[in-house]
Amino acid sequence: MKIPAASSSAIADVLALRGQSGWLTPPLAPIVAARCPVVGEVVTVQIERRDSGADFKPMYEVLSAVQAGKVLVIAGAIDIGGAIWGEILTASAQQAGFVGVAIDGFVRDITAMQNLELPIYSSGTAVVGPLGRAHVVSVGETVNILGQEVSSGDQIVLDDSGCVRLASRDAQEILEAAALYEKGEEQVLEALAVGERLNSAYRYKADVVSRLKR
Repeated sequence: MKIPAASSSAIADVLALRGQSGWLTPPLAPIVAARCPVVGEVVTVQIERRDSGADFKPMYEVLSAVQAGKVLVIAGAIDIGGAIWGEILTASAQQAGFVGVAIDGFVRDITAMQNLELPIYSSGTAVVGPLGRAHVVSVGETVNILGQEVSSGDQIVLDDSGCVRLASRDAQEILEAAALYEKGEEQVLEALAVGERLNSAYRYKADVVSRLKR
């Protein structure tokens, strides 16, 4: 498990300043928030609803393999209607070594998942299960969550605010820029703490924004 140098909010702001995207919150919100920020390599699973002939077994294969330090991203489960994820799959993901799960769909067994402490981010909660309608379309392919593409090999940052995707090609550069962005915000707060007014103190963040903006 890696600890990123900046928050998901700072990373999202840097992406926006550079004309990029990648934030997955919304629609995904922390159901079990990461106790400390983490970043992990993505493993993607695409789900679709099938009222007959659904095959969920490939998900069991993903959760039975060694996945140390990775983040599972499940797309398309929102169309199932019921909860795609709960206590059993959380325990399995934890056993496999996943450091977090991001689900475009509903989850349940909230208290049990909180006790397991594996970070879980989802579109919301539901009581009823998928009732045999969840079909795994693909594993390891590029998926789409509300317009945001996520590919295996990308990085996902998880913290108490939400989650954001970093494309593998520039993940390190964005993390470094986001750390600089957060430093500017810290300088503003430090100036406010010693009595400086915002219209003057904000210069620290404004300077960083001007340097990062493309």
